[in-house]
Amino acid sequence: MASVFWLSNLKVGADPAAYERWVQQTDYRLAEGVGCIEHYRVHRVSGPVEGEGKPPFDYIEVLEVSDIEAYRAALKEDPAIQHIIAEIDQYVYGVGSAWGMPIAPLGKES
Repeated sequence: MASVFWLSNLKVGADPAAYERWVQQTDYRLAEGVGCIEHYRVHRVSGPVEGEGKPPFDYIEVLEVSDIEAYRAALKEDPAIQHIIAEIDQYVYGVGSAWGMPIAPLGKES
């Protein structure tokens, strides 16, 4: 299982409460119907763990997907993801993304 991370910032003039309501009412519901997405949560970034200042992004989306290639294909073809992409643009803009494989604890590599 791969992990996918999307980093985004709220657009100027976008209401954070409206975006978060959209995440809860629409984004999560649509993502649940995408077969390769095992788990998905959006996190509001509150600040750095150490030090001061504002982080370079406002939100982190964390997904666990069964297969990264299936997820990449879904980004281009799945109607639910196309719906999400069409609507999310009114709230946030992406500042980065990454994916990777978790490192399992010793003895739990499977």
